[in-house]
Amino acid sequence: MDSSNIFEWLWIVNCFGCGNSRIWQIMSEFQTVTEAYEALNDRNVRAKHLNAAECKNADRTTDEQINKLISYCESKHIYILTYDDVLYPDRLRNIYNPPAVLFCRGDMTCLENDFSMSVVGTRKPSDYSVRVTASLVKELCRLDMTIVSGFAVGIDITANLAAVRNGGKTIAVLGCGLDHDYPKENIQYREEIEKNGLFISEYFPQFSGSHVSFPARNRILSGLSLGTIVAEAAVKSGAMNTANLALSQGKGIFAFAPHNLFDKRYGGNVTLIRDGAVCLCGIKDIIYEYYENYGHKIAKTQLSDVVVLPSDFDEKPNKTKSKPKAVLYTDIEDNLKNTYFEESAPAAEKITFDASVLEDELLEVYNKLKDAGKPVQADELAQMCGMDISEMLMVLTDLEIEGAVQSAAGNIYTAN
Repeated sequence: MDSSNIFEWLWIVNCFGCGNSRIWQIMSEFQTVTEAYEALNDRNVRAKHLNAAECKNADRTTDEQINKLISYCESKHIYILTYDDVLYPDRLRNIYNPPAVLFCRGDMTCLENDFSMSVVGTRKPSDYSVRVTASLVKELCRLDMTIVSGFAVGIDITANLAAVRNGGKTIAVLGCGLDHDYPKENIQYREEIEKNGLFISEYFPQFSGSHVSFPARNRILSGLSLGTIVAEAAVKSGAMNTANLALSQGKGIFAFAPHNLFDKRYGGNVTLIRDGAVCLCGIKDIIYEYYENYGHKIAKTQLSDVVVLPSDFDEKPNKTKSKPKAVLYTDIEDNLKNTYFEESAPAAEKITFDASVLEDELLEVYNKLKDAGKPVQADELAQMCGMDISEMLMVLTDLEIEGAVQSAAGNIYTAN
């Protein structure tokens, strides 16, 4: 644990309360947290900066309290991540009211990967949404994406578990303390997620949560990610709150194509898509969005052409009830165990690619690359075909997904 300034940051947070934006108003008056601590800890000086209630909190905050909290965290294997820590994610620093302190337990390397997506949705999802979420997260993990979600029942736990069970990384952002057993249904999965994932919270370890803390944590959930995927959300929901926070942070928004356009359970999805969010119909929609900056990661993977459409994951009609059936929590676990975590099939024997399945610019680029008879860089190939480099990279991504080309470091491609 990076011990620099932990005591001072915890003292500041204890005075103002976890997640209080006043922390940053006060910090703007000082150069460092040490300078802030020394001023606010001095009764003769603090009145110049704090109101009466804050002065009382400062009076009640003792060194003994802070040292006891630090010792507790050490005994419970909780890493105290302060704003000054080198492990603190840069992306999180740039949001409104970033957490001054995060309590973390699990694999801290999850914070090192800036190629991450948050996945949010309802606590009572349809079978369609559960199945598509698990399938899509599996593909995202193959891109080496870290999956960020909230560990709630429903879509959140589906995303968290799909990530770790497919060899990926996941970050679970809690609205309560790390040592508060909530939600009860998900406690059984904590150990499994901690092995390859990370739990984080801006709240003290034994805090039970409140009606304010859970919505507040959504800014962290969206802030850690490149973009937010909305699996299933009503117009008024926590998932929509996260999506709106992501928009305010300048992040991309992806919304599942609704199973039923007129189903109120997908009202939020419809609203987001209507207002300009990407209608998420498959892995390509995400690849295209981030290929320019993360093509070096994407190019290392071999993706199947997964298309997530309602027709592919159609729910069985419910003849006995007029309303669609919400999936019970145990049904979600059954889906995860029995359907979406099968072992990968053996690699198929390499064969010559059949170009007859290609058309238009895909065929043109493939033929140019094949005629070259050697590996060619993407920018050189773009010049050969008279195409813009961004357009060429999208075409090459499609060709790679089709199995027509292979990529190597440096955006070098070879025809199969």
